[in-house]
Order: sequence, then C-alpha cells, then structure tokens
Amino acid sequence: MGDQAANLSQRLTQDGFQITEIDSSGGLLQETQVFFLVGFDRTRQAQLLRHIRECCRRQRRYIPAHLEGSASLFHATIIEAEVGGAVVFAVGVERFEQL
Repeated sequence: MGDQAANLSQRLTQDGFQITEIDSSGGLLQETQVFFLVGFDRTRQAQLLRHIRECCRRQRRYIPAHLEGSASLFHATIIEAEVGGAVVFAVGVERFEQL
C-alpha cells in the first residue's frame, strides 16, 4: 500500500539508511507494490526490522470481484483481501563498492 511505503521510505532515510525504491503494479488489486533494496551493516538489522514492523502492517480490505456477467451479479460479489505488510529477504553481501 502506498501510504505504508511512503512512511517507511521517510523513516529509513531520516534514520540514515540508503534505499533504492522499485515500483511495480498489477495483481488482484491493481495497486502499486513497492520494493526497497536496503544495504546495511548487520549491527543495524534490528533497527531496520523495527521500522518495517512499525510501518508495514497487514490489513483486511473488502473489494469487488472482477467477474464477467450481469451487473446484478457483480454487485453481489465482494471478496476479502489481505493488503499491506512486508516480505523481507536478508542476503549476505561478500563485497560492496559504491562508484
């Protein structure tokens, strides 16, 4: 969700993390998904995860399903979707150079 990504981006940059943001869209909700690449020293991992947990919480949203058919059928079909949150991948880097 856009608000979560914006809040996280702001907090990370204010706390001195350098981030690269990658946006993509699609999926069921046709919303933008934001991916952050964050390089950090292991000593800051707990701090980074705390920011992510505080900014990126899962929420339930009720949305209309995109079904083919009559308009009356469309109005009756609402699905529950879980949105927001974060997935974190931690990858060790053997070497880093900033040119």
